[in-house]
Amino acid sequence: MDLAESYSLMRSIPALSVSTHYLDISSYANSVIDLIFLDMSCAQVTHRIEPDLRRPSDYAPLIVDLPIAPKNICVCRMVLKHDSEEETAFLLFVSKGLSQLNFSSLDSTASLDLLSEAISRLFANCWATYAKKNTITTWSKEWWNNECRTALETYRRTGERSDWFSFHSATRQAKRCFFDNRIAEIASTNKRPWDLMSWVKQHKLLAVEAICFQGQPYNDLPDLWSTLHQFYNAAADRSIDLSVLDEVPSQATQSWVPFSMLEMKEALKACSNISAPGPDHITWWHLKLILANNTCAVGILFLANACLSLRYWPRHFKESVSMIIPKPGKLAYDILKAFRPIVLLNTLGKLIEKMIVR
Repeated sequence: MDLAESYSLMRSIPALSVSTHYLDISSYANSVIDLIFLDMSCAQVTHRIEPDLRRPSDYAPLIVDLPIAPKNICVCRMVLKHDSEEETAFLLFVSKGLSQLNFSSLDSTASLDLLSEAISRLFANCWATYAKKNTITTWSKEWWNNECRTALETYRRTGERSDWFSFHSATRQAKRCFFDNRIAEIASTNKRPWDLMSWVKQHKLLAVEAICFQGQPYNDLPDLWSTLHQFYNAAADRSIDLSVLDEVPSQATQSWVPFSMLEMKEALKACSNISAPGPDHITWWHLKLILANNTCAVGILFLANACLSLRYWPRHFKESVSMIIPKPGKLAYDILKAFRPIVLLNTLGKLIEKMIVR
């Protein structure tokens, strides 16, 4: 009982006190050796013992009804659906805004900062204007579109059988269009037909699994955040020894050659369209469509060359979002080593970094 109380548990009292262990030997009496312990909040809950349900077993089943309230876990996100009217308007608004900015007078770090802040405000305003709130539930489907939603709302309003058939027709058409595009993408773009097979998909995770660190499970978000910070930033206070750089031989200083339009287009072409965006919500797919506008492309090229000539990296390019993702192929995800942190930078800054690397 002391051990149970240390875990905030109490012994449940059965509705009818009968034995739980039954023996066929006449010289031995039936006894109670099975107990149920519940949380302190379940003080009014009792369990029942069912000797008639034990059948050939020596033990009677113990049954308890726990008061668990239903709860729907919904995740709300602001999204721009691919190939939607909102995405088209978003790209037009961004392209128009970039075309109106002055990229020619970048002769100081102050002017470079002002321009990068203007680009950041433009992206943020466009996102806030055209992004829609999307609620993700257990019933959410990737193929669901506006036609399905409109048909369902019509049927709920009228209740007519014809509207029900129209709703089914809309869902079938949406599924067919979605999966045809998915198959075409796999067949022509990444050329990985095994993605269509279920036996190569990611290992299915358990519904609930606590992360443990040094033998202690963490169920609360503040405790988990503190543990992640302690684990991934263990070397933050260690001193850095730069003497190893002395062994690298020095080369002759060369002048920097300005970027060309071809270099920018080659760096942009090699980027994946499905990479996650940074805080500006601009994906590589968006950036490719925006820089298809020649005025925008020339302006970004001026910006890239100004960063190198002024030896200055604007703050907008340094903004990032840290994400912790599971490593693939793990049988269990209850330890911190099964995860890794990644950093998502703003896409425009990553483009210039890729041009420098190339």
